[in-house]
Amino acid sequence: MDVMTFIHEIPEKVKHEDLVQYAESLSNLYARSYDANVRKLKGQFFTPKQVSIYMASLFEMHNEVIRLLDPGAGTGILTAAFCERLLHSERIVELTIDTYENDPVLLPLLRKTLETCKSELEGRGHSVDYHTYQQDFILSNEGYFKKPNLFSMCSEPTFYDFVISNPPYYKLNKDSSQSTVMAELVSGQPNIYALFMALSASMIKPEGEMVFITPRSFCSGPYYKRFREWFLQNVQIKNIHIFESREEVFDNDQILQENVILRAKKRQETSRQDKVIITVSKNKHFDRLRRIEVSPIDVIWHRNCENFIRIPTSSLDIDILHVIDRWPSTLRDLGLEISTGPVVPFRAEEYLLPELTDSPESAPLLWMHNMRDMSISWPAKKKGKASAIRVCAETVPLLVPTKNYVLVKRFTSKEQERRLYASVLLEAKFPYESVGIENHVNYIYRPDGDLSVYEAFGIAAILNTSILDNFFRSLNGNTQVNATELRSLPFPDIEDIKKIGETVCSSQSREQRVDLDSIVTGVLEWK
Repeated sequence: MDVMTFIHEIPEKVKHEDLVQYAESLSNLYARSYDANVRKLKGQFFTPKQVSIYMASLFEMHNEVIRLLDPGAGTGILTAAFCERLLHSERIVELTIDTYENDPVLLPLLRKTLETCKSELEGRGHSVDYHTYQQDFILSNEGYFKKPNLFSMCSEPTFYDFVISNPPYYKLNKDSSQSTVMAELVSGQPNIYALFMALSASMIKPEGEMVFITPRSFCSGPYYKRFREWFLQNVQIKNIHIFESREEVFDNDQILQENVILRAKKRQETSRQDKVIITVSKNKHFDRLRRIEVSPIDVIWHRNCENFIRIPTSSLDIDILHVIDRWPSTLRDLGLEISTGPVVPFRAEEYLLPELTDSPESAPLLWMHNMRDMSISWPAKKKGKASAIRVCAETVPLLVPTKNYVLVKRFTSKEQERRLYASVLLEAKFPYESVGIENHVNYIYRPDGDLSVYEAFGIAAILNTSILDNFFRSLNGNTQVNATELRSLPFPDIEDIKKIGETVCSSQSREQRVDLDSIVTGVLEWK
């Protein structure tokens, strides 16, 4: 559909519709007219009405003169929610709205929303001015990331009281123009949404506020390390909202990414470290909302020269954080290392074998499905999965010598009870010289020696407890368990780990039911 034809399809606001309903109807018109795959390539996922209203409700509005920024505005539903809130307040304001949207098909819809907002607000005595910019938000505002002496060469910068945004979501090439502009924040392959967050934080006034809905992935992980460091130096997190259900937030677009709503204020030298308000709802309807106030030190976690953003959602979560934060060691402190399985099946396809051969020219290949409880089940056949790998000059870098290892699944499905699953590979029970470990499995080992049996079982037991799983879920909202986060996890000292491992092995030998939570808390005397 061409733009002119599309413009003629735009409906007028129905009298009983509120501003947010109207903007949502325009979003639905666009979604019906353009295939979901086309929208996905542009990173377009429209904010539902209920989410938009909740986001606008988070701002502390005391100003009589307001400048609002909505980058990546789409049809303007977030701006409509902001204006709807003003309609229901007693304060009369002078409002200026700046929006960015570089999709030419969306622009007439956005302008229709803005004109309707202006008309409704001015009918109630407010003053409204708006501007739409058909420009790349990052590239057209690169001056905010230049040094002051260069910035002065540009036109006078505009700063905002409030920013509200559902930014686009897609990965950028690290050599892209946007990545180059904001190179100081880029680690590995960046995602456009984090750059929107950082630039918006640069564009708010002292005491200005921003409310964003984004994936939770920026809270941890190596790709967002530099972004987190910069972001937390420049803003204070005030509110975080998470959804228990992944499926129902952007259900029209079938998005399963875990999303958060974040409100932050510009950080000042005199800023007080107020509590962070964390709220939880089952879905986008925000019914039965749970709320907890949390100390900033329980949210912003410093470990291994990195900052992480944790999201505890109950008093039990807080208790667990406080206990595990006191554990003195990390894997590296214990002389251990963690690596990712080097066998990437599609790259090593010509060397994969359905069965182990009798000759020494093949080695077992371990996948996630070979991890059963705390042990390794091999061969355990799974359709389409090789059981072995050829041993030759080309595969030598893909094999590891058979030793005692703790294997940890790198991925879990959203339906699984736990995020962390660990098993022990014992050299004594695995009579092969070397082994291949598939890329969806991490493995823990001692680089300059061997893990003892008790050390291996102790580490695996701790990783398999609901206690540490709870801690990890506060830290990580993804189904992926990456090595960087495992390196940052606290562990007890090595003697306590050995005691835990010994108790687990003793219980297994007596064929007792192994209650890992009880064993770990008993050894560590945590009641």
